[in-house]
Amino acid sequence: DHGVEGTNWQDQIFQTGYSQEYNMLISSATDRGNYTVSGNYTSQDGIIKGTGFERYTLRSNNSQNITKNITVGLNLSYTNSKTDFAKGNSLDYSILRSALLYPPTIYYGDFSQSDELLWFSANPRTYVISTKNELSSVNVFASAFASIRLNDHLVFRQNLGLNKFENQRSAYSNRDTGEGAKDKVNGKGGLSNNRQSHTVTESMLTFNRVLGEIHNLNAVAAVTYEQRESSAEAMNATQFPTDLTENYDMGLALVPGRLVSSKYESKLFSMLGRINYVLNDKYIFTASFRRDGSSKFSSNNRFANFASGALAWRLSEEPFIKRMNLFDNLKLRLSYGQTGNQAIGDYQTMYTMRVANYPLGGSEHSGFVSDHAFNTRLKWETTDQYNAGIDFGFYNNRLSFIVDYYYKKTNDLLQNVKTPQSTGYISQIINNGYVTNEGLELTANLVPIQNKLFNWSVDANLSFNKNRIGGLMADQYASRLWYRADNVFIQRNGLPIGAIYGYVEDGFYDNEAEVRADPTYATAEANVVKSMIGEIKYRDGLHVIGDTNPDYIFGLTNNFEWNDFTFGFFIQGVMGNDIFNGNLMNVTLFNTTNIPVAVYDYRWTPETRDIARWPKATNQAKRTWLISDRYVEDGSYVRLKNINLGYTFNNPKFIKGINSIHINASANNLFTWTKYSWYDPDVNAFGNDPARRGVDVYSYPTSKTFALGLKVQF
Repeated sequence: DHGVEGTNWQDQIFQTGYSQEYNMLISSATDRGNYTVSGNYTSQDGIIKGTGFERYTLRSNNSQNITKNITVGLNLSYTNSKTDFAKGNSLDYSILRSALLYPPTIYYGDFSQSDELLWFSANPRTYVISTKNELSSVNVFASAFASIRLNDHLVFRQNLGLNKFENQRSAYSNRDTGEGAKDKVNGKGGLSNNRQSHTVTESMLTFNRVLGEIHNLNAVAAVTYEQRESSAEAMNATQFPTDLTENYDMGLALVPGRLVSSKYESKLFSMLGRINYVLNDKYIFTASFRRDGSSKFSSNNRFANFASGALAWRLSEEPFIKRMNLFDNLKLRLSYGQTGNQAIGDYQTMYTMRVANYPLGGSEHSGFVSDHAFNTRLKWETTDQYNAGIDFGFYNNRLSFIVDYYYKKTNDLLQNVKTPQSTGYISQIINNGYVTNEGLELTANLVPIQNKLFNWSVDANLSFNKNRIGGLMADQYASRLWYRADNVFIQRNGLPIGAIYGYVEDGFYDNEAEVRADPTYATAEANVVKSMIGEIKYRDGLHVIGDTNPDYIFGLTNNFEWNDFTFGFFIQGVMGNDIFNGNLMNVTLFNTTNIPVAVYDYRWTPETRDIARWPKATNQAKRTWLISDRYVEDGSYVRLKNINLGYTFNNPKFIKGINSIHINASANNLFTWTKYSWYDPDVNAFGNDPARRGVDVYSYPTSKTFALGLKVQF
């Protein structure tokens, strides 16, 4: 667009990915028992070259009636997978970062400037052909049960379960990358192994009794025991003699890193009871109680009690409602429930030590240091939730509504907070503050047309949620996002989780007088004042500049059936949320980085200052911008999430022995309507971390997917 030819680095890293999936299922059932055997193979190419996923899965479910009153069963599952990753979402080393900001005037295949641009991480194509980042995993799951009917009303069931998981992460960056730069690092390799096991045993007694045809009683008592174990080893190394062997023999490296290993164990013991009582099929009562004990807490706070209860009234079964001849279903629901959370690391309440080396007398010796700031007062994080709901059904339930209101308060939040430097620790896990969530969920179902030839159904949902923080002793911040992105999310009483904190921009310094008017530069030297012309002005003080929580979310599904054809689509929407677009933090308009067209055209110059949205271009490599509303964008979107079309051949005469053949075509993420400027508004760089939600930093883009499927039943 500006008369400059070069390389479009995005074209060099993106590709059309192809995927394939095969499923097989064999099942049989008799009066003596049943079994099911299934297999799956999945292969997916990523939309970034060099990325992909491959998985093999085999499952078997079996149950046998040993006698009239004894049933046993065994379920087995085996999964083997391999994932090839792109270079991660990072402001330092990322394939997407390089593709967007690497100078486009350098042609593909030209590595002549690689050395001087290593600060920029690497030529984007290098990440495709010169790095390895793969994860190999094996998961084995087995569960068995025995069910014994003691009498007409009482059943005992014993469950046993074992889940074992192992993976290996292997990575290597050769001499053409920033991490493995020649003459500095000469190749960087890493290797890690992780093993986890989860064992569960559960003993359960169930009582069922119907009295006088109007009383229905169900009661359950159970005891469960869980044990989790994990261990890991990891190491990295540099200065490899050649890139040809990559990290297959870590012993070849001249500078091996320290081998790190760990082992953890936790246990959970639970006792629970539940009673369900239904009177005349109209009045429903439920009560439950459980007592949980976790080894993650010290003996004084190891056990906690959690109770819940629920009431429901089927008004549509009452004579005075039936006489209205209006409702097919009318039901009121009330409930209260209490749950606990023990999601902290192992040994946080114990004083633990680790090995550390120290110099003495000209040589290195081994010693021990405290591993973390332990806290013996830690206790269960507890959530109390209240729910009220009503269900409506009209016109033979072809029109139905569900309305749910909830209020939830989580007390004694388990949080990792910073500690004073004088303690010698960085942070400590404590119980601190509470969070409230209040929301409304609406669901509707409509069947406009229903007959032998054509059926049409519509499902819609709409939900609202507001959360607030309270009870904190002082303001605190979520964990840092990355270098130069500390204290982005503030946690303050009265604010929601996900509040973005920073400066508000106030235009640009258009001339020397405006720079001098700022007290910061009132007495600055002339060259400093001159350098600030065209730079960003900030208002005084820090402010809440964004909220990553949506105002509401919605979904709409339509399904159609005509003869043997099926058609459907699903629309998803998220409205009112902000996104912290960390990708823009590297659009600094200095040195040799690529400048996006939308930024270049609206950069500050003496001629464009009235329409400028970005500061001037400069060669000042140390330019620093503050966390501000520049990086906060509207993340609202509406997306055509799925559309599908299918046809079923029932009892096809052209192939003997086949009951049906179903052919379908589908597309996912077909269209997205949004104001967000980057790849995808449905993004969360830090996964399920609620304190750092709504962050985008060179995240792997969501792809459009087109699929063809075939299902054959014998």
